[in-house]
Amino acid sequence: MIPLFKIHAPTMIGTKIQEVFDAGVITEGEYSDRFEREFGAYVGNPNCSLVNSCTSALALAYRLSDLGPDSEIITTPMTCMATNEPAHLTGAKLVFADIDPATGNIDPESVKNRLSKRTKAVVAVHWAGQPFDIKSVQQVVKQYDPNIKIIEDAAHALGALYDNKPIGGHSDYVCFSFQAIKHLTTVDGGAICSTSPSDDARIKKMRWFGLDRKYPGSRWEQDITESGYKFHMNNVNAIIGLEQMKHLDFIVGSHKKNGKLYDEKISNPKITKLRRDPNAESSYWIYSLLVDDKEKFKQHLAQNGIASDVVHVRNDRYSVFKNFKRQDLRGTDEFCDKMINIPVGWWLSSTDLDKIINTVNNY
Repeated sequence: MIPLFKIHAPTMIGTKIQEVFDAGVITEGEYSDRFEREFGAYVGNPNCSLVNSCTSALALAYRLSDLGPDSEIITTPMTCMATNEPAHLTGAKLVFADIDPATGNIDPESVKNRLSKRTKAVVAVHWAGQPFDIKSVQQVVKQYDPNIKIIEDAAHALGALYDNKPIGGHSDYVCFSFQAIKHLTTVDGGAICSTSPSDDARIKKMRWFGLDRKYPGSRWEQDITESGYKFHMNNVNAIIGLEQMKHLDFIVGSHKKNGKLYDEKISNPKITKLRRDPNAESSYWIYSLLVDDKEKFKQHLAQNGIASDVVHVRNDRYSVFKNFKRQDLRGTDEFCDKMINIPVGWWLSSTDLDKIINTVNNY
């Protein structure tokens, strides 16, 4: 079976982990500092803080957006539950916007129609690595109220481009995932980038109980003026990240090359490919197709030795979000009824790619 996901494992990873243990400092330190700098350089934003998961990154973004029981956040139902559960835990009302069924991304017009005086933030996902229409979302949000924060859940989008710039610096907060099956894995981990150096400084305190780990002198002399969390990344995860960074051009480049090959070669009147924005370049973390009978199509793929899956399901189906469910999400309905994902990653050989393309085209 050609797998939908595969974990990238650098050959020297065991040796590097032993190096950290031999140094005797396995919590946050030299390696996490270095990884933080290198990752910030990769996404073109020095205001970058490592954390222990993308979920933690989102929780920090929601905290900096002042979400609470008297506020609202406009969000997408088509995402991992990790996008919406940290927002729900703040007590804020989740206001689900619709998505464009041709892309899987949040619909700016739907966002516009959901804005209210209680809106504190808008969070949008780059579905499958294809950047959402950032300019349009920014325009409708900031025209309504420039104080509303825009948060990018970029868990799928490491290496994606928008306006010829890497995803990582376009919005108030951009959250990345280094979870097991992402482009760059540290087993688990994440990062949050911001457009404000002062926000980044605040994040670096909040990720470790409200204390500054770079404080000159004894850190225990500090006063905690704002409560924080234990969200920092340790040196063990960071050394894995540093090793993965050495291969990131290959990993992301392979996904992009394979995805663009599919864009060109997949041709079947029963199959619809996602619409590509000419102003953006997808990272092709996954490759979504739209088909009327996706269970039948999934069986067709499996019979030919190709794994497939929906990967995420709409969040408004979960009981925990029942109070936020709405009936005017036609784009989401259409997308969820038809969406299925096929393998697109770095592990695919030319033979695998030909097989996948031919199997899809012959359905």
